[in-house]
Amino acid sequence: HKDMSPRDLLMRRGSSKEGDTEWDFSPLLKAAIEGNVCILDGVDKLSPNSLTTIHSLLVDREICLPDGTRLLRQRGYFGCEEPSITRSIDGSIALPVHDSFRVIALASPPIESSNVHWLNDETASMFSTLFVTQPNDSCLRKILLTKCDCDNVLVDKVLRFNSLLPKEKASDCGVMTLSVRNMIRICKLCANNSGGSLRSNISHVLMADLLPYTQRQILSRIFDEAGIEDLPTKSLFSSTSINIPAFFTNHTRQLSSRPEMVPAPVFFDIPSQIECANSLLMEWAWCGERAFLLLGNQGVGKNKITDRLMQLTNVEREYIQLHRDSTVGQLTLSPSLRDGKVVWEDSPLVRAVERGCALVIDEADKAPVEVVRTLKCLVEDGEMLLADGRKIVTGRSGDGLIRIHPDFTLWVLQIGRGILLGNDFFREVGDCFSCHTISNPDFESEVLLLQSYAPNVPLGVTQKVASAFSHLRKLSDDGDIAYPYSTREAVSVITHLEAYPEDGISKAINNVLDMDSFDPSLYEELYRVFAKYDISVNWESGSIDGGKLRIDILKQRKEEGISTNPPELGAPKIGKWDENNDPHVGGNQWTGGTGGSDTAGLGGRGGPYRLDRGHKVHQVTDEAKAAVSDEAAAIAREIGQKALQDKLKEIGMSKHEYEMYEELVRPIRGYIANLRRSLSSVQDKRVERTWVKGQNYGELDDAKLIDGVAGETYIYKRRGFQEQEPGSGAPGQPTKRLRFVMDCSGSMYRFNSQDERLTRSLKAAALIMEAFDDDATRARFDYSMVAHSGDSHCIPLIQFGNPPKNAKDRIKILQTMVAHSQFCWTGDNTLPAVKAAIKDVQQNNSIDYNVSVDERNFGSLEHIVVAISDANLSRYGIHPRELRSILLKGNDEKVKAYCIFIASLGSQAEDLKKALPAGRGFVCMQTGDLPKVVRDIISRQME
Repeated sequence: HKDMSPRDLLMRRGSSKEGDTEWDFSPLLKAAIEGNVCILDGVDKLSPNSLTTIHSLLVDREICLPDGTRLLRQRGYFGCEEPSITRSIDGSIALPVHDSFRVIALASPPIESSNVHWLNDETASMFSTLFVTQPNDSCLRKILLTKCDCDNVLVDKVLRFNSLLPKEKASDCGVMTLSVRNMIRICKLCANNSGGSLRSNISHVLMADLLPYTQRQILSRIFDEAGIEDLPTKSLFSSTSINIPAFFTNHTRQLSSRPEMVPAPVFFDIPSQIECANSLLMEWAWCGERAFLLLGNQGVGKNKITDRLMQLTNVEREYIQLHRDSTVGQLTLSPSLRDGKVVWEDSPLVRAVERGCALVIDEADKAPVEVVRTLKCLVEDGEMLLADGRKIVTGRSGDGLIRIHPDFTLWVLQIGRGILLGNDFFREVGDCFSCHTISNPDFESEVLLLQSYAPNVPLGVTQKVASAFSHLRKLSDDGDIAYPYSTREAVSVITHLEAYPEDGISKAINNVLDMDSFDPSLYEELYRVFAKYDISVNWESGSIDGGKLRIDILKQRKEEGISTNPPELGAPKIGKWDENNDPHVGGNQWTGGTGGSDTAGLGGRGGPYRLDRGHKVHQVTDEAKAAVSDEAAAIAREIGQKALQDKLKEIGMSKHEYEMYEELVRPIRGYIANLRRSLSSVQDKRVERTWVKGQNYGELDDAKLIDGVAGETYIYKRRGFQEQEPGSGAPGQPTKRLRFVMDCSGSMYRFNSQDERLTRSLKAAALIMEAFDDDATRARFDYSMVAHSGDSHCIPLIQFGNPPKNAKDRIKILQTMVAHSQFCWTGDNTLPAVKAAIKDVQQNNSIDYNVSVDERNFGSLEHIVVAISDANLSRYGIHPRELRSILLKGNDEKVKAYCIFIASLGSQAEDLKKALPAGRGFVCMQTGDLPKVVRDIISRQME
């Protein structure tokens, strides 16, 4: 594991019964001397410097050890088959390396995006490398049919689904590909008639219930392609009581020698938790599972359900709660110094393994990854090496061996993926466990639970509390609020009312929500939710009203007409301005008319640019438009370009621009706060503080206790950042670069009167600029914004490293977008704009990272391109497969590109979304949906 030092691979310091320090050989050296095979599992977790420590042992079959002993090649140096121990010229002890000594190292391939590859030139020379490929379908079929009592039809469907979920698509779905172990688990669940359909069992294994809505939709499409139907789940058990299988009655349910170790929780049987408990008991008894992983939000009852199962089966329980400072040693053994002697005390894990107890490991997501990863060897291989030299093994006993008791079970509890801070235990070792999602109870179950806790509280009040908290959880699932208000908070409110009825419901709720009052936007959202259910919460705020943006006159008009007889074409011109703003249809004299010829307006032909004065639009036919000559079109374009330059010079000079910006932003303030909160909660695993060991001051490192007795000084550890490799950058610098590509083509202005697409695009841009205008967000994300129109595929709006500083800068950007959509020539540059953005976001960098250009490793950074556009591609003869090809090509540049369609004529947007790669296209017809999509895109790229 990551904490292993170079010395740990060879020797460890121990102490004798008399308290003297001594050196013990590691399993690697024991294998070298005795001529055995040593398996080094997980060498990819070691730093290259640690791994190269044994280079001379593996290549030259000799090495110098920390205690002065030398291992030498048996043939050549000793010149005989079985030499005795000898002393070399310098007086050190020399031992032979047995000819039969072999090493098998197991590792995952290097990660391309990583700055440090464990498999470098030096480490590669130590091994003869073999790449173990994924079994083909024929091999998988034989494995599944042999291991599971299932039919060929079921196996075919599982293999079909597996083929439709390659690594790239699985990443877009937010899940992992199906391992062989998980495929076996799925087939066993179906074969054992667990009551779940194939689709529900696969979803159960992939933890699909914890995915955001957008990713669940992508996964649903893959299920449909695989022909796996969403059949109703049939429960095999009663929903009113927990069924204890005969396995426990006959085998485990007996008098405990330590009854105080059997939990006795306060637990009320409610239908949703009864169903979960029965499912766990079935896998425990019928499927032979001995390792379970329960995932769910805080306060949903993970501990309660686990303790209830231990109580019903009369199983003793050991308990460990992990935290961010947990170490591998604390998980297994704890050393202490007594009378000058080092004494190793067994952890709850070792005691549970020996005695056959249930071990509950809580908060597994809080511990460092290298700590929880050690559980994989215990669950998967049935082996674990302890710090005092003992070894946990399966099926055999002996000196220094601890046999795993057949009744030992492991229960790991973790907050759901992507919630708050912590490691992703599920992604690291989840497929070794039977994974279960623990959700909040449904409404009926929660009301029943609250009534059980507070029987004297009126039913109407209990239902209001349950309804309000159910609403808050939906907001959390949708990404509108960060914290998932759970049953625990609802129980806290209702028990307060039971104990202190005179306080009233408002005071009871404020008792839970007062900490949230420091975030005004969040508290305002909570206030609205509780008000909806007639629950008063103390809150004072200004009015929550909205308005509509006025840029010239941009308002929605559903009906349009047809101009069947436009006047003859003449010379293009701007036209005369009508102070009365009368509608002019089918003419060629007035600015802002519709369905005419030669002048600036809407729906006509031959004019220099678009101008909306708020009247009903009359559209000429495409045949009439085609009659415009090339010469006239060139003159019109020249007039439009001059008008655009004049408009750009005007921008930023209006005295009403601030009020104009506030009128646009006011209705989306809540969405801005939601996106900002989402960005702040997104985790970046690469900027994680860890224990820096081998220090001469700090906190005493338990693993170095004996070294301290022996007189060493570097036995301390401190919290900090591990040494950065060249080019990886310092902690805290932006780790994600995003480019937003905005559509400013003429169709945005032209069809704004129908569906407000331009207004929605402006709100989207304002939403992005405001949400990223935060010190914490700027420290983690670097973004730029460009636009495209019929004139250009790259119109700079915001440069990397130079975001708008105030409202004036932001309104100038929005006015620039309007100007280009109004005055640009017809055409669409979506494809070249996305292609250029993918190239530019990977290469361009304007931030000084305090390293030379040669040292910067831009290729190791991960980047995102998000194109926000209407879906009007077919009008310009652009086929969806062209856009699909460009999005996929970004993978080669280590750039993930996405399209968000905010406007559509008919089913254009949905058709485009279906044609794009799964998870790369989104349809957002409401501004409120945009924060969720942006949050989901960034979150999946940060994993």
